[in-house]
Amino acid sequence: MEVKFSKSAVKFLEKLDEKNKEQIREKIFYLLNSIEDRGIITFRDLDIKKLKGNWEGFLRMRVGKIRVIFTVNNNSNELLVYEIDFRGDAYKK
Repeated sequence: MEVKFSKSAVKFLEKLDEKNKEQIREKIFYLLNSIEDRGIITFRDLDIKKLKGNWEGFLRMRVGKIRVIFTVNNNSNELLVYEIDFRGDAYKK
């Protein structure tokens, strides 16, 4: 499975310190492994929730105070990381 990042997600990651970058990297890697190996998204293990309203169809993963908003497209076999931001700002875009 391929991981793609939006420009805003990459921009946010570039500003982060190494500790937070590593935590996000580990969680995304764990998510990819669970999808590829077992074919499921481990909602409870990674604190993932389905979003509602304007974000219908997206999922969010909690990494401390940071939120990773993404979608999984099984047809094209890719994980699109749409937004990474702090808790209060992640849903404003």
